[in-house]
Amino acid sequence: MLAELVCSRNLNTMVTPGKGICMFAGNNSIASQMGGSVRLIVAGLFLSVAGAASLQPSDQSERVSSPQIQPSENDKADTDRHIARLGEVNTNEWELDLALPPETSFASSADADLALPDEKQQQKLQRLISDLASSPEDTTTLAELDTLLTEVLGQVSHLIEVGAYQGAAGLLAVIQSIDPNLNGFKTTQKRLLDLKQADVLMEAAQTAIEARKFVDPAGDNAVYYFNKTLQIDPQSQLAQQGLKRVQDVLVQLALDSARELDFEMADAWLVQAGTVPDQQKLVLDARAEVARIQLERAMELELLATAAMESGNFDLAEFHLIDLVALGGQEHRIKSLRQILRETRYYSGFEPGQVFSDPFLRSQDKGPEVVIIAAGSFLMGSPEKSASADASERPRHRVTMRRGFALGVREVTVAEFRLFVERSGHQTAADHAGSSTVYDEVGGRLNTRVWVNWEHDYRGKKAGPGAPVLHIDWHDAKAYVAWLARETGKRYRLPTEAEYEFVARAGGNDTYWWGEGSPAEVVENLKGERDKSPNKRRWTTAFRRYGDTFWGPAPAGSFADSPDRHPMGVHDIAGNVSEWTEDCWHQNYIQAPVDGSAWVNPGCKRTVVRGGYWGSAPAQSRAAFRISAKQETFGPVVGIRIARDL
Repeated sequence: MLAELVCSRNLNTMVTPGKGICMFAGNNSIASQMGGSVRLIVAGLFLSVAGAASLQPSDQSERVSSPQIQPSENDKADTDRHIARLGEVNTNEWELDLALPPETSFASSADADLALPDEKQQQKLQRLISDLASSPEDTTTLAELDTLLTEVLGQVSHLIEVGAYQGAAGLLAVIQSIDPNLNGFKTTQKRLLDLKQADVLMEAAQTAIEARKFVDPAGDNAVYYFNKTLQIDPQSQLAQQGLKRVQDVLVQLALDSARELDFEMADAWLVQAGTVPDQQKLVLDARAEVARIQLERAMELELLATAAMESGNFDLAEFHLIDLVALGGQEHRIKSLRQILRETRYYSGFEPGQVFSDPFLRSQDKGPEVVIIAAGSFLMGSPEKSASADASERPRHRVTMRRGFALGVREVTVAEFRLFVERSGHQTAADHAGSSTVYDEVGGRLNTRVWVNWEHDYRGKKAGPGAPVLHIDWHDAKAYVAWLARETGKRYRLPTEAEYEFVARAGGNDTYWWGEGSPAEVVENLKGERDKSPNKRRWTTAFRRYGDTFWGPAPAGSFADSPDRHPMGVHDIAGNVSEWTEDCWHQNYIQAPVDGSAWVNPGCKRTVVRGGYWGSAPAQSRAAFRISAKQETFGPVVGIRIARDL
């Protein structure tokens, strides 16, 4: 039966591509036998192709003289890529991307986009469609058209392989508008969609790398996108190279972290690198290198800790041990070093009661003698029932010193202070003032006298080299211990108030280090009722039945040979001259430190003075006695006793 051509519109009517304006009717038509191909052929194409001879492709780069279509510059990039959410591709969206253009006139440039870029193929296509328009059941023409479309489909495959997705999409649009059931069309179309999706995933992977999202977060990281790409295109060398690149970056980050001694972060990077499949040797090699760096650091910390202990800087040694613990896996080193630290940190290799003096670093001189004071615990202050105690000595509280320290065996002498002045050029407060106070025996008081300084004794006369240095204020004392620390390389300082009282009590709880009341033997230069001044004056308030033959200060350490010596090895801790401490003055012991450290407030103006002096009453020689003094105070009463950290 002859087919009946039914046309719904004329040539100038707008049609929907793929639907057409005419269709064949006939149960026995060849079009029906070909599964509807002819219907699509005639569907709006024979009219448009009939006039396609006058339509030329706008981009000459899309044309080639042979059927093997080469990718144009426009094919280098897919301008219509889009992904709503990383890792989620909407297939319908891509189908829209390849859909036919919207309804337009056959004479428009949009129809030119559906033309074949090869001129010979285009002319042949026009001829075949024109022939089918007049003879839609011509099997020869239909077969020839099928051959042409199959040839174009082969060109599509080539363009896909070389990455010319835009050109491939254009040719597929032509085929789809004519015969979407062409053998291999749907497979090729799906291949194009997959590769375009793979391109989007690769771009997402690159973005993730730039954001340093290598493995995390889940579903939005470089490894995830590369693996998704390989699921679509298992042969994708770019995705495989991307995975290798990610692992290389992760391994390098791990090694960089290890070299910066951040081994925890190095391990975290290597854990992430291990999630990349089929590349474990690189990770194993990196772990070996990190372990080598870690071991090298452990050995370095061990040497640093040992050196710190040898120099007596036990706090620094402890810090190095903490760093060693943080490395992990160094238990045997840590155990050994801690044992050494326990044995040496409290006395720095010395024994309690041992006397020594530190040599100077740049000369043959030595510092004043110091004695090792063992760590211990005592009750600081006076009990509530003590009648002689002041309110500033309360509340009584326990102080525990867990580390030993060194304390000057005696007060700093004039000769020792002279070395400091000559080497440093220091000028004391009395030097600047041009005067100081001295003891006036006639009036029994302290009077100001010009030209008196550290070189003078309590009366303003030239002092002997072994006399305790006087006429210095707190700042002078601080300058002396700072200079001594620089000269010896050791940590010299003034004693803390708690350290002073601990030694003044000899670690016990009695009023004096020798016990209660007047000493039975001569132990220090104290104010005794048997002492006489050069003019035969006597003290009215003094230790009963006690005399040491000195009215003013005695040479430092004068009673070193006394049979009743201080058990800790110090001299004149309760008398001779009072001494500056490190602590600021506080009205009482509320909130005072309990570890023996100095109680210091930045900017304080008054400092604690400890120990009795040559004119102190017995109550002022008590171990708990304390007095407040302005830091700028100087005269014939207060001197210096040094302390040193071990």
